[in-house]
Amino acid sequence: MDGGGDHQDGEEGGEVVPFPGGRHPSQWQGESPSEDEEADAVSAPLEESDQAAGDFEPLLEDGQQASAETYNLDSRRAAVPGVDSADPRATSDDKDAIEGDHLQAKTADALGDDGEFEDFIMGASSFDEFTGEDYIKATTQEYRGLADAMAEAATEDVEMQAVAAAMPGMDTGLVGFEDVTGEQPELALPEPRGPSDLSLRLVTGLVLVGLLIGALVLGGFWLWLFVLSAAIVALGEFYATVRQRGYAPVSLFGLLGGIGAFGAAYLADGTTPLAIAGATGMTLVATTFWYAVVPRRSPLVNAAITVFGMAWVTGLMAFAVPIILAPRFQELILALALVTGFFDIGSYFVGRAIGRIKLAKVLSPKKTFEGLLGGIVTALAVGAGLAYIDWFGFELREGLLLGAVVSLAAPLGDLAESMVKRALRTKDMGAILPGHGGLLDRIDSFIFSVPACYVLFLWLGFLA
Repeated sequence: MDGGGDHQDGEEGGEVVPFPGGRHPSQWQGESPSEDEEADAVSAPLEESDQAAGDFEPLLEDGQQASAETYNLDSRRAAVPGVDSADPRATSDDKDAIEGDHLQAKTADALGDDGEFEDFIMGASSFDEFTGEDYIKATTQEYRGLADAMAEAATEDVEMQAVAAAMPGMDTGLVGFEDVTGEQPELALPEPRGPSDLSLRLVTGLVLVGLLIGALVLGGFWLWLFVLSAAIVALGEFYATVRQRGYAPVSLFGLLGGIGAFGAAYLADGTTPLAIAGATGMTLVATTFWYAVVPRRSPLVNAAITVFGMAWVTGLMAFAVPIILAPRFQELILALALVTGFFDIGSYFVGRAIGRIKLAKVLSPKKTFEGLLGGIVTALAVGAGLAYIDWFGFELREGLLLGAVVSLAAPLGDLAESMVKRALRTKDMGAILPGHGGLLDRIDSFIFSVPACYVLFLWLGFLA
């Protein structure tokens, strides 16, 4: 072939050049056989589907339409006129001659009678002037400037960035070294933010103080009912806790015995200890009779737990009833509550700040001697301060005695509950009071302070 072609494909005035297979390179892009054509090609016999060398699909001028037969020149050789494929007398030369004439006629109809087809058959066409360079330019015409763009991009500075991708188990979507290697660091999740334990304690304490003040204002029966309700709730927490540990106390008898102790103390006239003892004895008799009639497992242990809970919580708290019935009940109850409450506050803050020496390492590891001393000093200070408030009617000696009695009884009540919780392997008796646990955890100091203050007030003559 000559290498001096003057025209390039795609330029205005360029000559349409037929290519092997009948398709110009500019017509190759985006064309694919349809499903029907693929199916026909698969199902047709090999000798019928293979295109003979030299067959082609001619290009048509603009505006010229091709008939269906133009694109199926060799798809059905058996249908060539004048040749019977089943005739054994027809030689291969005869068949080729007839097929060639038929093919020439069909193609001439498609290309016209201007002699272009004849020139192509004889090799006299502009295809001889089409060089390899023209071919490359024709096939890559649509990608002009691509190499220049790639070269320009290679010279630019690219800042490396992390790849963002949604991956299971990842919240940020940033792919890092750990994601490739499979090594995931253990991240400590932050605890949910909320009110501190101290804030909850203060709020809960203020609510309890508000309820107590309201009961003091109402006085009489309402104050008695308030103390009784607190004691019954605390006793119910105790029974619920021991049941969780596998014991089976007769809770009904214990609760009825606690109400009986408060009722007997309310009706008793100067014989409060005997009334409370009588209610405790009746609870013991009822519980023993129950286990004798109704067989239960471990009757001795469960009966002892039933009576112990009733006597410990409601029996000792029932000593508040004669103080409630005293003429100066408001001053006495409020003084008892203030001194005991501040003893707990002083013990907590001092022990938390400078506590080092353990007070009861087995029963309550968090309690310290420093905390105990802080509570004692606070209770004595509050008791002495009551003497300077005329409404209370205390002398300095009486105020100091109140502080001393509370300083002795309150820690014993706290240690007694710690002993019970240690035996039951529990931290709190309940969760009714936010920041404090159960109500029994909050009134444990009062359980021993109330009967001790009853004896003190009786000795000082405040109950007459």
